[in-house]
This record gives sequence, C-alpha cells and structure tokens, in this order.
Amino acid sequence: MPKFLFLLFLLSWTTLTTHAQEPESPTIAPSQTDQGLNATLWMQTSVEHDFACIQSYRLATMQATQALHDPCWTATTEQQAGYAQLPPAVILDLDETVLNNALFMGQLVKHDTSWNEILWEQWVRSKRSTAVPGVKPFLQHLVAQGIAVYFITNRDVKLETPTVENLSRVLDMPITKSQVLFQKEKPDWTWNKTSRRAAVACSHRILLLLGDDFNDFVYQGKLPPKERVEQGKRYQEYWGRRWIILPNPVYGDWEKSLYLYESSLPTAKKIQLKFDALKIDND
Repeated sequence: MPKFLFLLFLLSWTTLTTHAQEPESPTIAPSQTDQGLNATLWMQTSVEHDFACIQSYRLATMQATQALHDPCWTATTEQQAGYAQLPPAVILDLDETVLNNALFMGQLVKHDTSWNEILWEQWVRSKRSTAVPGVKPFLQHLVAQGIAVYFITNRDVKLETPTVENLSRVLDMPITKSQVLFQKEKPDWTWNKTSRRAAVACSHRILLLLGDDFNDFVYQGKLPPKERVEQGKRYQEYWGRRWIILPNPVYGDWEKSLYLYESSLPTAKKIQLKFDALKIDND
C-alpha cells in the first residue's frame, strides 16, 4: 500500500474510533405535545389519586367536628372579631375539589389542544363533571351537623345555571345558587377569592377551607414559585387542620407562576419556561 494511502486510512480510522468513543451530548429540548398526559392519566386511572382525595375528606370530617365545638376556631384570615356567635360554615373550591373534570382534561391531551374559554364553556354547559371521591359523604356529614356549605369558584357567573345543576345531580342534594359564589357575580368578585371569603365570613364562622390551589385559602399575589412556597410556610398551623388541600397536578396557579402569569404567551414559550424551571442534579 502506498505510504500516502496508508496515512489516509490511518487518519480516517482514528477519526471514526474517536467519534465512537466520545459521542456528542444529545440536545435536550422540551416536548411540544402531551404536556398533561401523565398528570391527567394519574387523575383518571390511579388508586393513588382517588384515595388521596378520600383521605383529605376523611381528615376534613374529623377537623369539622373538632372545629364545630370550639367557638374560637376559624379557618379564614378574613374573619372579623365577634365571629364566635355566628352559625358555622365550610367553604370549598369547586373544580378538582368538588367537581372532577379529568374527562375534559383528557380531551385536551387527546387532541393536543391547550385550555381555552370556548372549550371550557362547552364542557361546563354539558354538565358532565363528576364528583371528586370522598366529597359526598363529607358534605352529607356537614348537613347532618347543621353546618352551612358554600362553594367559591372562579367559573364565570354566566355558567351559574349549568354549574348548580351539575352540582345538585352529582352530589345527590339540592344546591342553591346562593351557595355558589362565582367570579364576576359582583364587581369586586375577581379571580382573587378574598372578597368572597370575606362575604361568607360576615355571616358565618368558617370552620374549614378546602381547595386545590393556594388562592383557595389566602391570596398572596402573583408570586414566582419559590416565593409561593415561602409564603405557604407562613401558614404551617393551618395546613391539615383548618385548610385541607386536594391533589391537582394538571393545572393551577403553581403552573401559571412558572410563566409569570402571562397567559397570552405562545404555548411554545410557556413550555420552554416550564422546562427551564426543572431542577436537575448537576453533580
């Protein structure tokens, strides 16, 4: 073999073996689809989801009984002085606390579609939400104890009728429109639920708050994730005692905080910001 051909062969072989031994690191990028697949499947199919909810409501039943017999007990920071003589009440969030919308979320995943107002309104008007596991016996216990029940929801007030009808059917009890406080029902009833909790607290001693989002318990503003966690730590004595939280890994303010509550951002940008927020072990 001529010398130059031998050198060319040797150079080619060295290049091939070097690349084989030291592969380039793959580029890691966020997926643009199936963002809610695992979380939605967990809500729809897992025993863990159902019994996490049942566990929460069993705890709530015990705490409601304890709170009922303690006139100094209140669960809301909006409660004013003199509440001890007021009749008792419990406040619950609606979606993923009382009403389960996992079928709707499954549709979004199946069709690779993001949440939007039109699809949501169609779903609510279909009245196909089911009851979250554990909620029916809990509410029955409250009614038997003479404890009033209120629901504070960020559903728009234009969806009042189908929501109340859906609630009454799945809970097997009559729910009146006065029990459900909707967003925009009054001028100061905004996405921030503070004014609605305060409205109930004017006439009732609030025994418990139940929900799946920090805003269901107290409003802390639009904070980034780390600050939300720090604010949550300020209420150590409330969690599991006066505040009972339900599991929801699909959506909520925890997600919005990852893209700074900028709902108008393109989906790809939101996904990138969520991907960037992932913590990894760099060691």
